Amino acid sequence: MMIDTGLRWFVAVLFIAGLTHIATVLLVPGHSRDQAFTGIDLAEAATRLVRVDGRNTVADLDPAFLNAVCRFDGDTGPMRLSGAMPATYWSIAALSEDGRILSTLSREDLRGTDIDLLVGRTAALDAARQSAGIGDIETMALPVDSGFLLVRLFAGDLDDRGRAEESFEGLDCRPASDD
Repeated sequence: MMIDTGLRWFVAVLFIAGLTHIATVLLVPGHSRDQAFTGIDLAEAATRLVRVDGRNTVADLDPAFLNAVCRFDGDTGPMRLSGAMPATYWSIAALSEDGRILSTLSREDLRGTDIDLLVGRTAALDAARQSAGIGDIETMALPVDSGFLLVRLFAGDLDDRGRAEESFEGLDCRPASDD
């Protein structure tokens, strides 16, 4: 009789632990964007690139890359990312508010090391190009109004890290309406 009661309690505890584990596994991905961008000053990221590292994110970032984010929002119009990129590998990803990758661009996609990129919805990109008198500029048309640009520069060794840090200092991410 005593064994049956103990066994029932053990099975009940395992059942509750299993349900808790399943619920956690199913709910965590929905909050991952919030966790990844929790420490980043979103007001600052709306007007410039903000470096992302262990101090302001819980995301597990590859130490061979320097990372930065810039927020884009339909209320401020398209964002313009410009500057000189390093000759090593780099990539740009547009992420939605919930962390989905919407579009990517890398060094192989563009010729040269300078970048001048407008990011936003198609209609807003066309309007920004016309108002600024910009005809020949790279664009990244997105299906959402707001999210983040994640810029990653390879910084594997000391020379690469120095070049990547110099490039970050020279990159400019701002609303295209500021031109």
